[in-house]
Amino acid sequence: VAQCLRNKIKVFPFDTKDDEGGERYMPFQPGHHLTYRAPADKKSDWYANYSINIKFGLDHMSAQSVAFHYIKPPLMKRMHAILYGHCA
Repeated sequence: VAQCLRNKIKVFPFDTKDDEGGERYMPFQPGHHLTYRAPADKKSDWYANYSINIKFGLDHMSAQSVAFHYIKPPLMKRMHAILYGHCA
């Protein structure tokens, strides 16, 4: 898809990190990003292979995060409660 966008209609990728280098769009759940460490052989892991200047731990995620993938409803409700002050 990326090659088609780039070659056919001239749509190019854009770095969406914040000013501190934190990711705004995450392909995994928050916990996975929090504990993620790149393997020694980055070619063996697609995320490490295609990411640029990965940060680790809390620095990895932007305070202005926009999206996480693979979020099931219970976790989504809990994240909403934490983020929007409805935490019991």
